[in-house]
Amino acid sequence: MTMDSYNLKIVLILAIGFSLASLLGYFTQRLKLSPILGYLLAGYIIGPYSPGFVADITVSEQLAEIGVVLMLFGVGLHLKWEDLVNVRNIAVPGAIGQTLVAATCGALLVYSIGWPIEVGIIVGLAIGVASTVVLVRVLSDNHLLDTVEGHVAIGWLIVEDILTVLVLILLPVLATLSSEGQLLVSQFFETIGWAIAKFFLLAILMFTLGRKVVSFILMHIARLRSHELFTLTLLALTFVIATASAVIFGTSIALGAFIAGMVIGQTHVKHQASANALPMKDAFAVIFFLTVGMIFNPTAITENWVFFIGVLIIVLIIKPLAAFLIVWVMRYPLKVALTVALALAQIGEFSFILGEEAIKFHLLPDEGYDIIVACALISISLNPLIFRGVNFLHSSIGSSETLSLPSDNLLSMPTFHPLSAVIVGFGPLGRGVAEALHQLNFNVTVIDQNVDTIAFLRDAQQRGVFGDATNPTILEEAHIEEADLLLITVPSLHTTINIIEVVQPLNPGLKILARSHYLTDHQKLQDLNIESICSEEETKKAFIQAVYRVSQTEFET
Repeated sequence: MTMDSYNLKIVLILAIGFSLASLLGYFTQRLKLSPILGYLLAGYIIGPYSPGFVADITVSEQLAEIGVVLMLFGVGLHLKWEDLVNVRNIAVPGAIGQTLVAATCGALLVYSIGWPIEVGIIVGLAIGVASTVVLVRVLSDNHLLDTVEGHVAIGWLIVEDILTVLVLILLPVLATLSSEGQLLVSQFFETIGWAIAKFFLLAILMFTLGRKVVSFILMHIARLRSHELFTLTLLALTFVIATASAVIFGTSIALGAFIAGMVIGQTHVKHQASANALPMKDAFAVIFFLTVGMIFNPTAITENWVFFIGVLIIVLIIKPLAAFLIVWVMRYPLKVALTVALALAQIGEFSFILGEEAIKFHLLPDEGYDIIVACALISISLNPLIFRGVNFLHSSIGSSETLSLPSDNLLSMPTFHPLSAVIVGFGPLGRGVAEALHQLNFNVTVIDQNVDTIAFLRDAQQRGVFGDATNPTILEEAHIEEADLLLITVPSLHTTINIIEVVQPLNPGLKILARSHYLTDHQKLQDLNIESICSEEETKKAFIQAVYRVSQTEFET
């Protein structure tokens, strides 16, 4: 194959695949379904099992490998331990219990049709983990993300992700045991113990020395304020850590990328890292889902229809029923139990990743993977519809915040919600405004592109986000959608206007105070419906007085 023909194949896959994915993703979004469904269908259309254009699967799989690395990096980067800590009493035993139920049922189902038991374990674990994208979308669409049940579901999913990572560690061990046949019990535990020991050695090394080295490199690059160089360094560190983990410690490259994400997530530049990596992660994630759709063979359903129906029953009935009973037995309200059960009644990206890795180690036949994909397609399609169908149950049960919760949980909602403000720029004016807001008992979050400023704020236990405030991801990391007040203290009018244009769709009711360099700039900002504007020709006192005036209005409201 010449270089030109190889490049042409890549261009065709990207052109046709992305076009179809965009079109079908648009329709699924309009139907309030997950866009993953559209991407999978687009992949099937350009795959060998459907008529018409057939993309090169080999090239797609090579691109999808990068997608897996970036997806696992993103999972590690966004892993929020505080979300798990707040619901640990229910999320940890619940996720483990539900996963064991799914794994046991999957293993029994596979064994009953005559497949090896290790295949059953892989299938059971793959269908035991829900899709983060689908779960967050469903909770957001039903305004449940910031409720008790939303917190429990997110924490539950974090535990499932961690369990899946542990399975990725053990896949090479299972492959070895499967190839060597019967081993002594002592050899079995010795092999597993050695694999876990190597992983913990890698984790200890990365979260001590590795974290210091990564933080040192990224902090120095961030001070240069070059987005291109920062992104390049971020990618280099991710792939170096992922490759070194695989070569030295024998883990999978995907698992190494997950650790790289967790390490970078502990640095002061994690928010800008997330913003820079997000477009690449999303693009390659689409390629990954396209590839999954391309290799999906629907004839596997008709040839293994008993297996297909059994897996579907586990995903849609047994798994949510187990979650419901666990939450209910632990004395949580009925609404919480019902919401968590329905939110987890689906499978998605982690199921595909686990299946892909298992196929590499010859632990899962192609037919098993096809059944997992088919059940994912159905569960992703039905999950939002099921939620809509039980909305009347939610309203009849009532708001979960008003119901009594177990005394040992940490989810009781505060009776007083303090006002919150986001300050863009932390120069002399920004610092003065922050002091005034603290006196008014505001929760203040600072966005600044000086990484040393953010490091100082975070070391002082204050909220700071390093990054460019014109980037929606950075604003979301600062929780702009929950803010009551935005104060833009940067001197550039162009930057100020860009920030306002990005912010207003995210939080239409947000009150904004902006700084302009000259009084003649007032009109340009007033056209954007900014309530109060102070200029360089006025004093810092005038800006702070405007803060007090706006905040007084907020308090009265």
